[in-house]
Amino acid sequence: MDIKYNPIIGSFVNTANDEPVTQAELLQWAAENPEPLDTPKKSNPKMMNELIDSLTVKQTPDTTTAEEGVETIQKTI
Repeated sequence: MDIKYNPIIGSFVNTANDEPVTQAELLQWAAENPEPLDTPKKSNPKMMNELIDSLTVKQTPDTTTAEEGVETIQKTI
């Protein structure tokens, strides 16, 4: 038995007769037709370290002066 999803009726159907399948039939089909598993990719520690370094604050500014183009509000109401 082959099964496919029919988006018009929103159900899995038997391809031979386009009748909706039961949950038991769907589970049996899934057990008989497992998805192939991909082999896990090796991680790249250098790339991970570069990412961590880019997200890590290296130092905090020692001055309280504003950068050029940044407006500060001095007056309080």
